[in-house]
Amino acid sequence: MIGIIDYGINNTSELTQALTELNIPFVKTRNEKDIIQCNKIIISDASNLSKAVKRIHLFNLFSLLRFLKKPTLGISLGMDLLCNKSNDGISCLGLVESDIINDTLEEVNIQIPGMKEVVITKENMLFSNIKNKSQFYFANNYHTNISDYTIAITTGDSQYSAAIQKDNFYGVQFLPEKSGKQGLQILKNFTQNIS
Repeated sequence: MIGIIDYGINNTSELTQALTELNIPFVKTRNEKDIIQCNKIIISDASNLSKAVKRIHLFNLFSLLRFLKKPTLGISLGMDLLCNKSNDGISCLGLVESDIINDTLEEVNIQIPGMKEVVITKENMLFSNIKNKSQFYFANNYHTNISDYTIAITTGDSQYSAAIQKDNFYGVQFLPEKSGKQGLQILKNFTQNIS
């Protein structure tokens, strides 16, 4: 069973529709017992990074998420939540030693929302059966710089981490549920092939 963390402001309708299409059982929950019983966890996208962190604290999920030993996938802002802190002062879970950049505070030209080409830089089960330089849908104005944990990057003038992994924690800066067949393959790879 896949546990989708429900912290109240995350957008999960398209994600749950994609999982249903793939016949993958899931539960949306913020209940500690449910989370412990699930064999994999997804931290989905949210509308606001600061509010997401506050909700995680409010529902007493911060320590639980930090000490998860099961495969966990952060999607879009969910990936950013796995990292240290943002340049606008938001402290996140600190599971991946990478800082988060709010593009609206930097002089960078990152075109979002929209499809972007992704280059796979390290062989990883998350990208099994996915052609290199496939396009995925990016939607939020945060990103993490390329680091030792980067497994895929964006192309073009502004290169940054499109996907990361550290131990059992995986993150994708894009929205698989809005990325067509290759996005569904990402979800399938995580839910069925990663243990």
